[in-house]
Amino acid sequence: MSRPPSTGLVVPVDAAVDLVSPWTAGLPAAVRDLPPHVTALWPFLPTGDLDETVEDRLEALLSGVPSFSFALVRVADLADAAVLLPEPAAPFRALTRTLWDEWPECPPFGGAFDDVAPHVAVAVDPSGEQRAAIRTALAPRLPLACRATEVLLVEETPGGPLRLRRRFALGG
Repeated sequence: MSRPPSTGLVVPVDAAVDLVSPWTAGLPAAVRDLPPHVTALWPFLPTGDLDETVEDRLEALLSGVPSFSFALVRVADLADAAVLLPEPAAPFRALTRTLWDEWPECPPFGGAFDDVAPHVAVAVDPSGEQRAAIRTALAPRLPLACRATEVLLVEETPGGPLRLRRRFALGG
């Protein structure tokens, strides 16, 4: 039985576009068209469960979360991916917790992990040689100063990439 199309909430990291774009061709097709991002909550609700009430709740909740500065500080290996780690990570963890508290039926990554480390994916399942090349290319360009100012609501499309449904500004 297939599951219905889902949605997710991500924090775009526009400052990292030039940094990661040479490597993102190896990302799954579904996310390749998204900007570099830190996942706030995936999966969120099935697309069919989204309505104006849910989006209004998101807007009210996220407008109460302050925008924040962070830096991408190092290249790391996380499960099957090469990633960039943000510091501080606490604001991302707090954002995920806030969203999960509001929608307890939507645990981060479906509850697959005991701990979800905030990160920006650079490449999924890279070879050892690719991991070394990514580390060599990106490490000298870090830390990269960034600012989280919004959350994107993205949705799966049948057989296609994720697409932007709506932007929500974080509070000042």
